[in-house]
Amino acid sequence: MAKRSTPVGQSHRGFHFDEPNNRLEVYYNGSLKGAFGTANGLQTRIVRLGTAAAVASNGGGAILADMAFIAPADLKLVSAWRMNQTASDVTKGTATTSASYRRMTLIANTAGTGSGTNIVASLNATASAASLVTRSFEIAASTVPANAIILCSHLTVGANTDGGTDMAANIVEIAYELV
Repeated sequence: MAKRSTPVGQSHRGFHFDEPNNRLEVYYNGSLKGAFGTANGLQTRIVRLGTAAAVASNGGGAILADMAFIAPADLKLVSAWRMNQTASDVTKGTATTSASYRRMTLIANTAGTGSGTNIVASLNATASAASLVTRSFEIAASTVPANAIILCSHLTVGANTDGGTDMAANIVEIAYELV
């Protein structure tokens, strides 16, 4: 009989090692019920940090109330990104030295539990971006301890102007691995 790469039959129950995907799969009555990654126990998880309403060009900087994530265990921040939901961001110019633009930061207490002011990722929105376009954050400090709260803040760099630096309603998501 030929060697098969997946379990066969509706009565199959048990485990199967899926070598191409490097994971252990769990089957019950021929149906895949779950899988475990085997690469040092690490799996990348993606979570929505939250959503934020649009901020007018003369809106002040603040911690965004609906964006928070509590680290379930010690974790390594792999990546973070932001996507405009319904409109475009607008900036005034493109040079970071003279322009007016929005900066978003992800902050956490990297020394212990609770919230803090350590920047773990940042995003300088120095150019206008259309709706449904993603922008990636630059990771500054990737390790976040268990029970630390990751928050998102924003501020205007340069002058608050009536004609620029609008921040569109957006979604922020992060990818992390438990360590």
